[in-house]
Amino acid sequence: MITGRFPVAFLSSIVYCEQPMPLELAETIRMLRRDRKLEYEDVMWALCEAHLGRGQAGSFGQALTELACLKLQDDDPAWK
Repeated sequence: MITGRFPVAFLSSIVYCEQPMPLELAETIRMLRRDRKLEYEDVMWALCEAHLGRGQAGSFGQALTELACLKLQDDDPAWK
């Protein structure tokens, strides 16, 4: 599990498919959504160094969650 927080530029590059999502990040997102029941915007706030607006954080959090599902090939609706 990843314990650090990331710059917006790094997370944006993953959301915009400029670089692949690291496996550890996908596993962390799954844990945040499935085990800790965080909302999409809270996932982004947990991972990002900067504080984004609620709408932007929610959109990024949802995109990161969807990419994590693809990376892990895990279609479980409990965390998507």
